[in-house]
This record gives sequence, structure tokens and C-alpha cells, in this order.
Amino acid sequence: MAGLESGPFEFGMYGRIGTAWNPQSGRFVHGLSMNLLGNTLGGRLEEGDYLEPTLKLNIVKPVADDPTKPWFQLVLTPSMFPTNGSFITAFSNNFTDKLRIELFQAYLETGNLVPDLRIWVGTRFYRSTDIHIADYFFFNDLSAQGFGAKYKGLDLAVLMKTGGPLDVINADDSTSSITRQRTVFVAQYVLPVQDKHSVTFMGQFHYLPAARATIGGEAAAPSDIGYVGGVKGRLDLGNGSFNELALRVGGGIANGAFNKSGTWDTQGLANEDGKFSGALGFEAVDHFLFNVNPMFTLNAYALFQSSKGAADGPRLLGTASNESSVFAAGVRTFVYFTDHFHLINELSYQTFKQEIPEGVDDPGMPGEVKFSIAPTLVPSGERSAWARPHLRFIYTLAVYNEAARNAGAAGLAVSPYIATFGPRTFGHYLGARAEWWF
Repeated sequence: MAGLESGPFEFGMYGRIGTAWNPQSGRFVHGLSMNLLGNTLGGRLEEGDYLEPTLKLNIVKPVADDPTKPWFQLVLTPSMFPTNGSFITAFSNNFTDKLRIELFQAYLETGNLVPDLRIWVGTRFYRSTDIHIADYFFFNDLSAQGFGAKYKGLDLAVLMKTGGPLDVINADDSTSSITRQRTVFVAQYVLPVQDKHSVTFMGQFHYLPAARATIGGEAAAPSDIGYVGGVKGRLDLGNGSFNELALRVGGGIANGAFNKSGTWDTQGLANEDGKFSGALGFEAVDHFLFNVNPMFTLNAYALFQSSKGAADGPRLLGTASNESSVFAAGVRTFVYFTDHFHLINELSYQTFKQEIPEGVDDPGMPGEVKFSIAPTLVPSGERSAWARPHLRFIYTLAVYNEAARNAGAAGLAVSPYIATFGPRTFGHYLGARAEWWF
């Protein structure tokens, strides 16, 4: 996003805020996901309030007329959002208890100490393109804390991720809680193809050290490894249009590929020796945008994720699913009636499959079709899918299949909307929202 610049400081922001109603009930629906699994793969028009300002301090400012001159900058990005899905403002919500503030980026970066070389240290958004209409940075979302270097098309990084507490029994029968740190080594290379197109190659290696009790030194959980390989092609179709196709495979503890998970979100169960050798994850994504003419833009995606843990045998009640898959597809159209009035229409489909524990009736594969219509005011007058700010008036209709209703009735995790309003065929959302970036 473009920034507002004043001297050595640059300021930018992504944000959205608004209000919403449910025509069927007085219960709040603002920020309540209607999608399956509570993610945004079925569309993001009903997303809750969110503010993400970014402050950039140019300690040594880049010089446009001399791209070889060294530069040095500090980047800070906090984020603010309500934890109960309701309103972000202090005037309409108990913000002291419900407003959450996090720090997404805090890093120093320098460039051109050696020509074409950039080096960074800190925590940052470490990712490339996204499916904006599904709010998903696919293929290589590795946002984390660490350090990295980029030289022309080659991008290398060492990243750190901490795992959840692991309770271990010490030699004296006391219990200790151990948090392990995963180290991820990343290599990416962007290969230009002709003048406009490109192919990106990615590899990752994950290492998780053994967890040892504080007394006695016994290994409570063994060390483990994971690996990832991926390729993404981008075709520039001209006039702002493009198509991206990405494939990614991960193994071991890097098999994360379910419900928008990153590669380090290990899926499934370990085998008998406590390791994830043999676990696999696969992701395929196609995303395209086509500016048909000055009156019409088409943006669409299809996504499939599948993961399998290392354990053998049926899933037991109270344990995680060892095999999971999800499919989602969506299309959004932009009809530019005038420079300042656009009509957004969106249609999506989602379904997923997870292992059902022994003794629990299988409801089948939950599915949902969702349609939204959003008359939109565009103050900038830009005829583009990326024009912002937007002032939107939104109506969404969700249709849940029998398996989704049965899963909701059985208390299985299906959709926050069904969990709130109960099993039903139709879901409704009516809202007015603003979204901006600069």
C-alpha cells in the first residue's frame, strides 16, 4: 500500500470497520464468520473490525535518483481487533476487556551496503501474493521472527517459531512445562520468464529439538525434522490481469496444509516413537484476476489442502484428526456502473473432510454455498478491484448442506455462525462496512 510521507517518516494503514445485523435474531453477527471452520476461505466481506497501521522510519532514506546508495529503515506494525467479534470502538464495546493489540512487525532493514543486497533482522510479514477476497497469503506465508537476506532473485531466511507448552515428568515425579523453539531455514528464488512472467521456487527445512525434563535429562519428546518444496508460476496477462498457480508439498513436522495453516502448523498425530516421519501435507492454489473492460473485472480462486499425520490406526475420541482436507472456490465480480459507484457480487463454495472418532456417527462432508451482493461507493473514482477506500452495503446469504447441519447438531466444529444460531439451512448477514488502505 502507498504511504503518507513526511520527512523521514512514512505512515500507512490497512483497516476495516462497520456494523451488522442478523434479520432472524437479535444476537450479534458483527464479525461472526459464516464460513466453514471459521476461516475466510469462503469470502471475507463479513470480517470483523480490524486496524493495522504501519510506521516506517527512514534512518537513511532511499534515494530514487541513485538506487545504488545504501539505505536503512525501521518498520513497526501494530494491529488492533476485538476478541469477541463485536465492535472495536470504546463507545460501543467494553474495549478494556475485549480489544486486543498485537505487534505484527518490528524489524530493521538495510539495503545496498553491497549492491542489490538487502538484510533484515526482527519480526516481519515474510510472504508474497495473497488471495485478497479470501484473505489468504498462500504458498509462502512465513511471517515470523528471525533474519534474512535478499540478493536480486534469491531470498534466504532463518526463522523461529515457538510451540505450545509440553508437560513432561521429571525424574523426581514432578511436572515441568517446556516450550520448544522450531528453527526454519528458507530459500526462495524468483526466476524471471521473458519480461512479465516469473516462476518462484521455494524450499524449507524445519528442525525441532528434543524436549528434556529439567531434572534427570530424560527426553520427553524426541527431536524431529520437516521439509517443504514448492513452485509458483505467475502469468502477467496485461492491463493489470494475471494468473497464479502454486503447488506445495511438506513432510514431517512441516506438513501443515489444512484450514489456511502454514507449513509449521503440524497436522495430525505422531507415530509410536513420538515423531512425524511419514506425515505429508499438500496445497494447490489457482488465483486469477481479469480486467475484462472498463465496466467489468473478474477475480476468482480455487484451493485444495490435504494433510496426513504419522499415526496409524483409527482416531480415538479426544484426539486430533489424523487426516484432513479442505476445498474452497470463489469468484468476485466488480461492475463499474460509474467511477464512484461499483457493484460487488461474490459466490463461493466450501467443503472439508476430517477423520471422525470411533463411536461417533459420521455426518458426511459439510458444505456451504454463499452469495453476497455489495453496492459500493468509491470516493477515489478508480475503476479497479484494488480501489480503496470502499463504503460498502452488504447482504450475504449462506446455504448449509445436511452434513453441516448434522455436524452442528452433534456439537462438532463446523461454523461459528451455526455454533451461535444453531443448525440451519440458511444464514443471513446485513451490514454496512468501510475498508481502506494507503
